Amino acid sequence: MKTHFQLPFPVNYVSECVRTVPYMHPDFINLHVLARLLTAKFLHREIREKGGAYGGGVNLSHSGLFTFYSYRDPNSIDTISAFRRSVDWAKAGKFTQEDIDEAKLSVFSTVDAPVAPSDKGLDRFLYGISDEMKQKHREQLFAVDHDGLVGVANKYLTTGHSTWGAAILGPENESIARDPTWIQR
Repeated sequence: MKTHFQLPFPVNYVSECVRTVPYMHPDFINLHVLARLLTAKFLHREIREKGGAYGGGVNLSHSGLFTFYSYRDPNSIDTISAFRRSVDWAKAGKFTQEDIDEAKLSVFSTVDAPVAPSDKGLDRFLYGISDEMKQKHREQLFAVDHDGLVGVANKYLTTGHSTWGAAILGPENESIARDPTWIQR
């Protein structure tokens, strides 16, 4: 489903989501690293540097929602296209071991970040994730490799294999209005 919410903004807020796997699934860690890799090595250049958006990238939720996003974006349709090109880039494995190592370090920086006393136990309460599960996640991170990243890109990010959805919040857009695959709100 693709929905355009016409709002009186001068720029767009764009998102495209695909349902993947939850935190404890063995493929989750590869998807987590892939999200960081796509953000740093492909989407930042395409969406921010070339497209002029204020920012963009990919997030992966504990429930497995793989979300492409951009904000304050003057080029919504080009951004949707950049999301798709990033998936093709990942499926083709056009990244180096150094790129993978940087993405893994980025994931480690959040996994091992200090936790405020008020937030201790929050992951357990909200998501059912224990300290043992977090440790297993850390250990799995070491095993992430090129083939695993290409594998999850092909397995979960191929159109038609999972539930996809897209939304654009922003001004009137003639190309969206002419495209019958978009729902106008």
